[in-house]
Amino acid sequence: MIQREFDSTTKADIDGLVSDSVQEGRTIEYKEKLPGGTDEDTREFLADISSFANSAGGDLIYGVREKRDAAGKPLGIPESADGLGNVNVDVELNRLESKIRDGIAPRIPGVRARRIDGFSQGPVILWRVPKSWAGPHMVTFKNSSRFFSRTSAGKYQLDVHEIRASFLASESITDKIRAFRADRLSKILTGETPIQLDSGPKLVLHLLPISAFSGSPIVDLKTAAAPMHRLKPMGQPTQFGPPQYNFDGLSSAGGNGVSTFSYIQLFRNGAIESVSARIAGGKLVLGNRFEADLMLANAYVNFQKEIGADMPLFLAISILTAKGFSFYPREPSGFDSWVHISPIQQDLLPVPEVMIEDDNTDIGMLMRPAIDALWQSSGWPGSQGYDQNGKWVGYLHWNR
Repeated sequence: MIQREFDSTTKADIDGLVSDSVQEGRTIEYKEKLPGGTDEDTREFLADISSFANSAGGDLIYGVREKRDAAGKPLGIPESADGLGNVNVDVELNRLESKIRDGIAPRIPGVRARRIDGFSQGPVILWRVPKSWAGPHMVTFKNSSRFFSRTSAGKYQLDVHEIRASFLASESITDKIRAFRADRLSKILTGETPIQLDSGPKLVLHLLPISAFSGSPIVDLKTAAAPMHRLKPMGQPTQFGPPQYNFDGLSSAGGNGVSTFSYIQLFRNGAIESVSARIAGGKLVLGNRFEADLMLANAYVNFQKEIGADMPLFLAISILTAKGFSFYPREPSGFDSWVHISPIQQDLLPVPEVMIEDDNTDIGMLMRPAIDALWQSSGWPGSQGYDQNGKWVGYLHWNR
């Protein structure tokens, strides 16, 4: 796989593969031409894509010619990156994305493709396939039922024992993620946190990269400390940072100069936990506070990408110790028309996780069903902070 952020990959990176004679292997494969329209071409393409997802992830690069032996057999070593000629890239990408969508089950999250220009005979197309947590993925095109994975020698078809092991591994990763979240919520409830938080309702946001639970390298804390200095904890603090080392990784506290009421914790595996104890006013959990806090997820995800955490990742929202409180959009004024709002009946509201698949995800829209579920625990139909198009706009102009 090219060791560069996907959206930052350039012609120089492709040329470097050629000049360094980087051979095909477990995480990279070259193709001179795009798949044609035959069934065999489609099966080959889907086998390539699914084999990356079922192993370590990787890059499939179209527009690169390989060296060949005396018999004309490709050797897996790039000879030149010339490009794909006069192709309509948008049409071809739509065609191939449709084949992935319809020909592989279950769907592979996070597959991305982009054109890279500047080559002598047209663009190169780079497909990046992440290691999947939802595998194993089966090629189902034309009633096929085949599973593929990869080794350093390229792709191969899985046998029944390997298929069974892949299913067990996928379940194990999901279980690890949920166990991690449950353990952290338990620790927050018992006060085992980087700072001591006041009693009362607490908002907890977890961002959990799949790679953090699948044996990938852990975060270099010294490298992460500088960019984390810019990362704002939840609770709208006027003062925060700098990050401090602790046994779990790095943490930064947020406050107002008088009290400290929130923190953000970066774990050594790349997971993030942010907690605010400043979401309530009186007996109300206020939407203009906790929803604005949750929108910081965009900055947190960008930070995780900066320090090398891979997509996809799980986003998980919880509200703790809020039993007997009620949700309300903002601090009430004398002009608010009060209606009876049901108090929250549970002391722990752990909303089911949602998955962020790629960089183009609108995280605010993605979180809406989870936020709605929180409001529904207090008798509301859902969040009042979204407009008719599903965009989060907040509560500045909210009226009953």
